[in-house]
Amino acid sequence: MEDNTKTWGIRGISADVRHAVITQSQKQNMKAGEWLTTAILEKIRQDRNIGKALVATSGKPAVSIEDASAILALLERLQGMGIEPPDRMKKKAVTLVRRCM
Repeated sequence: MEDNTKTWGIRGISADVRHAVITQSQKQNMKAGEWLTTAILEKIRQDRNIGKALVATSGKPAVSIEDASAILALLERLQGMGIEPPDRMKKKAVTLVRRCM
């Protein structure tokens, strides 16, 4: 607690920001310098990760909803003409739709 009552400064850092650092460091039972180091490193990590979207992939190419829609339209046309699509084709269509979801 004594360390936090000492005056410290960095050019360009206002008194209210210094006070906020001291308050936050006390909340986490850290010295102001430790808290500030942690906060800066976290900010650097966040800046580096901006734009890096998390994408779960199974190694298979992504399927668009348009592809699934086209396959379903084809199956519908076949049934409309009185042609029963093979079970294998139906299963593939279901798999394709599930992959879009």
